[in-house]
Amino acid sequence: MVNKVKISPEVLKWARESLHLPEEAVLMHFNQKSKQKFKFNGSLLAKIENRSGEEIPFTLLQELSNFYKRPLAVFFLNKPPIEPVLPHDRRTIDSDIHEIISPAAVLAIRRARYVQEVFRDLSSELDISLKFPFKKFTLSDNPAQMGMKFREILDFSLDAQRRVRDARGLFDTIRVKLEGVNVFTIKSSFPLEDARAFSLVDQVPYLILINNKDGGYFGYPPKTFSLLHEFAHILLRESAICNDFNYSHQKIEKFCNSFAGSFLVPDEYFWGVLEITRKEFDMANLEDYLNTLKTAFKVSGEVLLRKCLTLKLIDDSFYNTKIQEWRDEYQKEKKRKEERGEKQFIPIITPGRRVISNNGRKFVELVLHARGEGKITIDSAADYLGVSLRSFPEVERLSVKPRSHA
Repeated sequence: MVNKVKISPEVLKWARESLHLPEEAVLMHFNQKSKQKFKFNGSLLAKIENRSGEEIPFTLLQELSNFYKRPLAVFFLNKPPIEPVLPHDRRTIDSDIHEIISPAAVLAIRRARYVQEVFRDLSSELDISLKFPFKKFTLSDNPAQMGMKFREILDFSLDAQRRVRDARGLFDTIRVKLEGVNVFTIKSSFPLEDARAFSLVDQVPYLILINNKDGGYFGYPPKTFSLLHEFAHILLRESAICNDFNYSHQKIEKFCNSFAGSFLVPDEYFWGVLEITRKEFDMANLEDYLNTLKTAFKVSGEVLLRKCLTLKLIDDSFYNTKIQEWRDEYQKEKKRKEERGEKQFIPIITPGRRVISNNGRKFVELVLHARGEGKITIDSAADYLGVSLRSFPEVERLSVKPRSHA
């Protein structure tokens, strides 16, 4: 006898649509050979999402629960639960094509919300403040001056920037600085077409979500710029989805770009590193200048070229042409490597290191602290961090003392 249950059609439809899954994706899932036993088709989908009083096999509900990434208990509610809305969409690159973000990105945001919730609960249990110490800024403020000011506030000197080993070290250093003012960063992988980064400020703690695919495994300069761009959104108290840090026409995106650029490469440091004056700037030496600046600031050529544009050392036409030239060169080199069968070497990263890298050391330490104080079980701690019980000891071992390049 088949065990059947009666589920609200409103809840079933919400579970699918809240994950941004079109009907076609659901039907494709059930068309797999291993899923054909459910005899699921378009007619059945329409029936269970629109007719009240319909009963469905419990095994089918379990399958939908797994596919929609929702706890089984949610489906027994009379109506969909109220959830926080998605951040403001500040995307400008192909946003008309990718108007609806993918299920992978939705799940990344859900994870970020979950981390915020765990942060709040555990911090309350341990009497740890999550207060953000800065006032709300507005678009009438000067973003370039703000960038310089926050270098001072966060105690981030030029010497400190020069001392970091590489672009990854710069990202880690700034991430820790932001953790010191209760802005936390997690990383996740989802289609780059969706976004480079998100910021969440409608709940504490304020949180930044960085796309691991931005720049690839070794591409930390884009991630660092995204980190500071989203921090600017937080200073403005706006949750946002962002993908365009070069050509955006939106005033708020230009503001956040300016803040990030000024923080990473302040005007006075720009000239100090080059050891020349504006009058001595020679376009014939541009490539040498950029190489010198990359060594000092650990940022991308695009950030430095944007700084040259801001300083009116180049015009928009030169900037756009040069950026496109670099991108064309990158694609050509990528194609050549593919034709030669070369693959990018990506070092093996252990589960423990991945957990610390993606969650941030501060969140990991908070969970371990709560575990040590007996506030949560080891099962809960592993669940919060997204790690198996088998790999949990590695996380504990790596978190004994701070290490660079987690």
